[in-house]
Amino acid sequence: MTFSHPLDLAITHAVLARPFAWAGLIGSATKRARFEKRLREAGVSEAALARLACPIGIGGITGKDPAMIAISVAAQLAAFVSADQVAGAQSKIEQAG
Repeated sequence: MTFSHPLDLAITHAVLARPFAWAGLIGSATKRARFEKRLREAGVSEAALARLACPIGIGGITGKDPAMIAISVAAQLAAFVSADQVAGAQSKIEQAG
């Protein structure tokens, strides 16, 4: 997001305080752990934290340059949208059944 962890935390908190389906945050597992601790202390729910993708991107792509991060994030978003479409189709089938 930014080059400032305090600003990233403030932005993340603002997003998690609202209804959302999915949010991604560039960072490491360590950054996620620190943010989770602080966000829990600020009253963010476990459900909201579960919808936070950090580190963002699919596993297995280790490149740190912007193009590799973009590819990894695009793949993760495609997987999210695809899963959402499948869930929506299954729900329609169940409702029609």
